[in-house]
Amino acid sequence: MDKTRVKRNPKLPRQVLPLLDPPERQGPREVACGFQTEQARQEALRCLDCRDPKCIDACPIQTDIRGFIAKVVDGDYLGAYRVLEQTNPFPGICGRVCQHELYCEKSCLLGKKLESVAIGSLERFVADFHREFGPKDERIEMPEPNGLRVALVGSGPASLMCANDLARKGYHVTVFEALHELGGVLAYGIPPFRLPREIIQEEIGRLRSLGVEFRTNFIVGRTQTVEELFEEGYAAIFVGTGAGLPYLLGIPGENLIGCYTANEFLTRINLMHAYEDTADTPVRVGARTVVIGGGNSAMDAARWAKRFGSDTTILFRRGRAELRARLEEIEHAEEEGVRFEFLAAPVRLIGDGENRVAAMECIRMRLGEPDESGRPSPIPIPGSEYLIPVETVVAAIGQAPNPTLQRATPQLLTKRGKIVIDETGKTSMEGVYAGGDVVRGGSTVILAMKDGRQSAAAIDRALRRQFPENFLEPGYAAGVTFDPELDPFRIVRRRALTPEITRFEIHAPRIAAKWRPGQFVIVRPTPESERIPLTLVDSHADTVTLIVQAIGKTTRVMAALPEGAALADVLGPLGRACHIAKLGTVMCVAGGVGVAEVLPVARAFREAGNQVVLLCGARSNAHRILDEELRLAADDMRWATDDGSFGFWGTVVDLMRAWREEKNLVPDLVHVIGPIPMMSAAAKLTREWGARTVASLNPIMVDGTGMCGGCRVSVGSEVKFACVDGPEFDAHGVDFDELTLRNRAYRDREAQACKIGL
Repeated sequence: MDKTRVKRNPKLPRQVLPLLDPPERQGPREVACGFQTEQARQEALRCLDCRDPKCIDACPIQTDIRGFIAKVVDGDYLGAYRVLEQTNPFPGICGRVCQHELYCEKSCLLGKKLESVAIGSLERFVADFHREFGPKDERIEMPEPNGLRVALVGSGPASLMCANDLARKGYHVTVFEALHELGGVLAYGIPPFRLPREIIQEEIGRLRSLGVEFRTNFIVGRTQTVEELFEEGYAAIFVGTGAGLPYLLGIPGENLIGCYTANEFLTRINLMHAYEDTADTPVRVGARTVVIGGGNSAMDAARWAKRFGSDTTILFRRGRAELRARLEEIEHAEEEGVRFEFLAAPVRLIGDGENRVAAMECIRMRLGEPDESGRPSPIPIPGSEYLIPVETVVAAIGQAPNPTLQRATPQLLTKRGKIVIDETGKTSMEGVYAGGDVVRGGSTVILAMKDGRQSAAAIDRALRRQFPENFLEPGYAAGVTFDPELDPFRIVRRRALTPEITRFEIHAPRIAAKWRPGQFVIVRPTPESERIPLTLVDSHADTVTLIVQAIGKTTRVMAALPEGAALADVLGPLGRACHIAKLGTVMCVAGGVGVAEVLPVARAFREAGNQVVLLCGARSNAHRILDEELRLAADDMRWATDDGSFGFWGTVVDLMRAWREEKNLVPDLVHVIGPIPMMSAAAKLTREWGARTVASLNPIMVDGTGMCGGCRVSVGSEVKFACVDGPEFDAHGVDFDELTLRNRAYRDREAQACKIGL
């Protein structure tokens, strides 16, 4: 059709995006249904076809809005997609979650007098039309490879855009992702009822067709460092690790059962499918839920809570006008029955007799002068405190950049945890660029994509100057490339130590090369399993050793795997290594399967020149494991059994007391690992001795990288994350009572899962 014959009509009413009726909004089903074909064309006809389109200038990634809408006007919807994807390779994602009202639609000239064009809805329509009717084997013309390799850290929106732009310039791009699924915040943070997972997978799949290589279960800073990636042959590195360290409320009762960070709550549901009855990873949603915060994550958490049947309220310390969430998300939450309570903030959380949250004390607020955010500052009103009953609390108050890579790369200049960059995205480290939330803090998907695009351009400019010869003739430069067959996490050997405990040797050469005593891995035995932490016991050239006690569903699944089977995921090494130094006499105390976990620690202390006393506890002689290896790791090794069938009759803490009486000596350091009650009792005893004591903690975790905050533990007056701050802590400061109750949070769900069977 000749577009000159099509008359634009800006006075047409703005088309309303069809939505599911609120009663139909169940589980992960997408709420927004998208434009029908005629709706899309009618909306496109409203576009003024401006000669100087301000909407394009306002788009952070300079999407060709005018060009693709012109094709929609012509009825050439596949042509519209071809125009669109030249500047925006992720229209299905952006059409759903980009805050168009802040950018292109805000600058739409039609919006000066009438309602702006629904650019986001048109973008989504074009992407969905192509997905349904476009060619399935569409060939993309690519430039000749230039032979240079670029590593991208994280698979969120910043890295995805950077990967697209670099791949289209002939670079070999590898994306390293710590989790087992790709997409970063798109996958773990945004619910499928806003962004269906098949959309993410399809648009990432398009990157695969460009030759982009993806590696999951790879945490840069742990699996390999930035320096080692350069040594492996990467010419440049882009860091797009996002803002994955949640802020805590900092109020009494925050560690009660039923209190989540938004990261943990959404990760359990979005990534680990806790909304499915058959999911191994649970979430606890009570009859009444309060979500604290006013951003998109707060809306997402509240809308999920409603889908679990909970009476849900969003508590926000400012007024409605100061909410940071998208207007449509606020409206959807209200349509679904979420209530809002403005000008109120939590003061403390109150538990019941089983350490579960039962009530929240709040205080009324008034608005004062604008603070550094530009919004009126909330000021507490003295004497306005009040109580509300609640069984689930979700803190959606923002997040800071995940510190793992920064800690491993101290030469990267940071400010308040954020990586400092120049105007091109370059960091203080030569060849390293960064963008997205790791630079900005909590921001938007489209601004992260802008950063990725900016850095891709800067990387291209820099490498063309540095390697001009690579842009004269095609062909890959020499270098080590990843062979997926090298890291299948295959079970090389397995041996039953007792009917409940199995020793596994897992093929994981990168982890084997990196781990140190005290560190752990996150394991997912099968694609359906939850993620569980397991302490590393030993390593050889290309294998790591794990000792697994079959006590819950997931550990039973793993224990049943045969030699030759491959685990779905093994991520690590994680946590901080045990601090090994020459101290004098070191007492290592372990109980249960903890005797396996203490083995490398005892061995390391002895190799450092210490006199190592190793006290181990088991239920009976039949439950003793690794006796020979343990004896070789210590100068004085003793067993205690609960029934007296071997060694000392009593608990390992009783054995500690007996050893002290026999030797009349206070160890210079005591290291304890094992069941929480045992560690608690040991810490109480060593406090009486005046002996410095550390405990290796392994609480419930989801991601193991510091993202969710589910593994938090109170140590003295501070709240720590066991996965990044530990697992080793001052045992005399650990609140073991709280830790015990938190670790029992899902005991009923575990019992039910085991009862149903494997």
